[in-house]
Amino acid sequence: MTPTIKLFGTYLDSEMEAVALQVLRSGQIASGHYVAEFGNQLGKLLGNPNVVTVSDVSMAIVIALRLAGCRNGEEVLTTAYACMSTNAPIVMAGGRPVWVDVNPDTGQMDPNALEAAINPRTKIVIVYHVAGYPAPIEKIAAICAEHGITLIEDCDNALLATVNKNQVGSFGDFAVFSFYPNRLINATEGGALVCKYPADAKRAVSLRRYGIDSEKFRDIDGEISPLCDIPEIGWSATLNNLCSAIGLSQLTGVTARIQRTREIAKLLREGLAGSPGVEVVPAQQGADPAYWALLVRIKNRDKVLLRMRAHGVYTSKLHFRTDYYSGFGVPAADLPNTKKFLDTVLALPCGWWMSDADAKVVVNELKNSVISSEI
Repeated sequence: MTPTIKLFGTYLDSEMEAVALQVLRSGQIASGHYVAEFGNQLGKLLGNPNVVTVSDVSMAIVIALRLAGCRNGEEVLTTAYACMSTNAPIVMAGGRPVWVDVNPDTGQMDPNALEAAINPRTKIVIVYHVAGYPAPIEKIAAICAEHGITLIEDCDNALLATVNKNQVGSFGDFAVFSFYPNRLINATEGGALVCKYPADAKRAVSLRRYGIDSEKFRDIDGEISPLCDIPEIGWSATLNNLCSAIGLSQLTGVTARIQRTREIAKLLREGLAGSPGVEVVPAQQGADPAYWALLVRIKNRDKVLLRMRAHGVYTSKLHFRTDYYSGFGVPAADLPNTKKFLDTVLALPCGWWMSDADAKVVVNELKNSVISSEI
């Protein structure tokens, strides 16, 4: 059966279509005023003006790593239960990943495991807010501050998630967000780098366009100035005008969408409360997740996953252990808690695109699939 309740939603409205057509007809597709405006308005949403939009979330991490001094094999502590978009940039930036175990109940980086992994070579930590659930970021930020380590928050699907009313992305030195189609803001592609310090944001603006200083690169005639040096080579990673316009058009409705997502999460949690064989992954105390998916842990997960898909509800393990990939150039790690979490976790549909009736279907199908898996 083709799944009738999808795991992720892709936002689309008439305003997006109209502004996309306007930009296409204007011919200003690569550059234009929407690039700066999207960044400015994101800064207001996030409460930090030091926002630099980029081509995708991985490039946001690559640039953050460069700003943090990652090169020539610098050690970057991270978790293996994450998307390749989180950890591939470590190699892209010239770093070396060091795998940190997670809390087996939440899948989040374990602060105790993090502290145990720190050594004199540790320069940077990347913490992934799993599926929009905030990590124990206050503890992790305190550990990094104590050891003088740069902290990068991967908030790629955690836009507007909070910890004690403070938005994720505000605890570290850098934060990254994603505007991939299945995120809360669908710009068709794109990402943002948020910097703690204005000087880093200014440098990031240059790095996202080959290292060019846009104010000096061209002379009075509009030609490339021979007097303008490029002392630090960057990348082609600017978010184009078309994607920026599409993303900008969605900012007015994003608060309503996250509110609706949380309403669906509440219905799912209430419907699953006390269900035998189902453990809803908890949010940490004081946290309000963004819920890219609702996470549960189940004994016979693989059987349950396949049965739910067969009955029209798409579910997933969400991520695979990235430490297993040889391209990282380091051995797979002994991560018993990561294994325990990955062997049991199941991501359920949870989002603004769902109806109350959809939530009930997800709950009922999960309960029935758990019972069926034990027969």
